[in-house]
Amino acid sequence: MVIRTRLPISGRAIVFVTTTVKDWAPVFNIEEVAQAVLTQFAEALEYYRISLVGYVLMPSHLHALLGLKQIESLSRFMQSFKILSSKRVKQIPALRKYQCLYKGTSFGLWMPRFDDLIITSEEQFRIKLEYIHQNPMRAGLVENAGDWPYSSASEWLHDRPGLLKIDKDFRWQA
Repeated sequence: MVIRTRLPISGRAIVFVTTTVKDWAPVFNIEEVAQAVLTQFAEALEYYRISLVGYVLMPSHLHALLGLKQIESLSRFMQSFKILSSKRVKQIPALRKYQCLYKGTSFGLWMPRFDDLIITSEEQFRIKLEYIHQNPMRAGLVENAGDWPYSSASEWLHDRPGLLKIDKDFRWQA
């Protein structure tokens, strides 16, 4: 019998992450909720010193490409972001219509886990960045990727700053 052990991964990495709202509830159609979550995302990125390379906040989920000096901090970052963003939005009255977020007196915005993929090539990076930026078009939310306000597409495609600061120069590697 062969026993396989996971090799520890450490150091710098670009990671594609996805996290989803409970029951895929489209809560980010509510502008106040979307803005609050993006504000918390930016604060968590700054606190953990993680670069945001690309992102899209869809009605029910978030995709992002993150540049980390220490990949080991990814789980702590995501846990912190999800806990704090849940606390930040739970008092927004418009969320009351999404009963799936409430269990008795407790509130939870996110599904308990997130998906991640370490980017290992320029081609994989390009594919994931295009996926992020084309997501609102595929969902029929906009005709042009740069028109979705909760995305880095306008900055990458048209050099127009979006809502969150993007690291297109990979300064996180310095």
